[in-house]
Amino acid sequence: MKRWFLFFIIPMGIILIGLLFLRSKNTNSLTQQHKSPDIKNSPFHKEYLSKGGITVVNVWATWCQPCVEEIPAFQKIATENNHIKFVFLSLDEDQKKLEMFLTKHPINDITFKNKDYIETIKTFLGGNGVMGYSVIPQTFIIKDGKVVDKSMGGIDYQNFTDKLKSFY
Repeated sequence: MKRWFLFFIIPMGIILIGLLFLRSKNTNSLTQQHKSPDIKNSPFHKEYLSKGGITVVNVWATWCQPCVEEIPAFQKIATENNHIKFVFLSLDEDQKKLEMFLTKHPINDITFKNKDYIETIKTFLGGNGVMGYSVIPQTFIIKDGKVVDKSMGGIDYQNFTDKLKSFY
């Protein structure tokens, strides 16, 4: 029995410990490689979170028809509420298509300015699901640097205006 133990159990234990060590080392290096940058270094944080007040973030895409359809409502609400900051964050993977869309439809899209922080911003907003969001459009109301409201799907002009007034 001692021979069996020496020839089988001890080598298997050494192999198992080695594999666990390698797995731990690989996991740590992957975590360090894919660690998201700190949101406090982002233009988004510097322009919209650190200054206090209310910011509305609309997560959208050019290929999302309800997203595109609600842009005029956001533009009207922004005009009526110039003390509130309105920004758009695109989930488009086709950068050329997004650039073309933005030249025809000027909105305050922060995607390109924050390209290194997209995942960090999505995490801050509470993104989950495929591509960070299970449903778009999504609209977030941020007050004094904290998300205070999240709306999934398209907005209604009057309902959203009333909701914003409740955060003044």
